[in-house]
Amino acid sequence: MEKKSELQWKVDYFRLNRIMKKNRREGKELYYAFVDFDGVLNVFFEPGTPEFAAMAKKVEETGEFDFADAACVARLNRFCDSFPVRLIISSSWRFSGLEFCQEYLEKAGLDPKHKFFGMTQTEIFHPREEDIVSYLLAHPDFTGFIIFDDMDMPHLKPWHVQTDPCRGWDEEKNIEAFEIIRKFM
Repeated sequence: MEKKSELQWKVDYFRLNRIMKKNRREGKELYYAFVDFDGVLNVFFEPGTPEFAAMAKKVEETGEFDFADAACVARLNRFCDSFPVRLIISSSWRFSGLEFCQEYLEKAGLDPKHKFFGMTQTEIFHPREEDIVSYLLAHPDFTGFIIFDDMDMPHLKPWHVQTDPCRGWDEEKNIEAFEIIRKFM
């Protein structure tokens, strides 16, 4: 697969902005939230921390290996309660299917009223930035979007909340997310 050129990225950037502005002028209000799991909602706490000890205890007691952090999932709930968002799975977890991902996060505390609307493509691995842009261009009904991911996304920085995989969606990143989405209002 050929890597996108900087010119292609600039064209995509222009197209995304044009779609958002047009939809806002028409009075629409819909935001897509692209959600990665590992490093955002699934936190990989460092050994020796109280969080790591609590996770290890949970694994020992239940036999289930579960990285979902309740505090991060609670922030996702509050975010969804605050804005008209459609949740989109951009995580590699999407290959497990929409229903599996929904159930996994509901077990971790996701309010069942917050349903995942879709996923980026599932046929083949592409750079995540490209998958997100492809999804947006195929669904041009949005007035804004935001990306929660621990990966770097240099071409989508204005819409990206980059998390630390050992902290996930913490309060600092929560503030950043609210600031990003409010720019579209």
